Amino acid sequence: MATTTERDDRKQAKSAIRAARKAEKEAGKLAKQLPKGAPRAKFEAVVADAATTRRAAEAGRDATPRRAARQAARASAQLERASLRMGPSGDVGKARATPKDTDADARAKARAKTLKRRRKQAKQVQKMAKSVAMHTVVQAVTTPTEKEQAKQDMKDLQRRAKRVELAGRRRRS
Repeated sequence: MATTTERDDRKQAKSAIRAARKAEKEAGKLAKQLPKGAPRAKFEAVVADAATTRRAAEAGRDATPRRAARQAARASAQLERASLRMGPSGDVGKARATPKDTDADARAKARAKTLKRRRKQAKQVQKMAKSVAMHTVVQAVTTPTEKEQAKQDMKDLQRRAKRVELAGRRRRS
């Protein structure tokens, strides 16, 4: 029969594995948001490594629950650190990790939130790039040719000349 400590350890391991799975899911979404190339491939490799660590933790949860909890927490931390190194547009940058003074459960949740936040930042960068491209295309289509612009300038000049002429007549009267 299992003691209360063993049950608590298994419960913590289960919670840590759940948090690692959630972090892994967010990291996968972030990887899809990143532009194709070397940084994305590196990040996907880190995600795959963390998934392997998490699966090992799941396999050993019943036999060694404390070790499984540590492995799952390590997988979550690994994903968080990789996401912090990865900038929103795929460039490598620096950012702060989750503080260590909180309890393990809170850290695990914070890691998943960090990954989610980084994914949303990457998505925002992609949206902005699409928006800028669309504005450029619209601007190119709506910009008049030289001939059209010259014609419009001539019309404007004629209108101004007519206004000046009318204003001159009014003053004489």
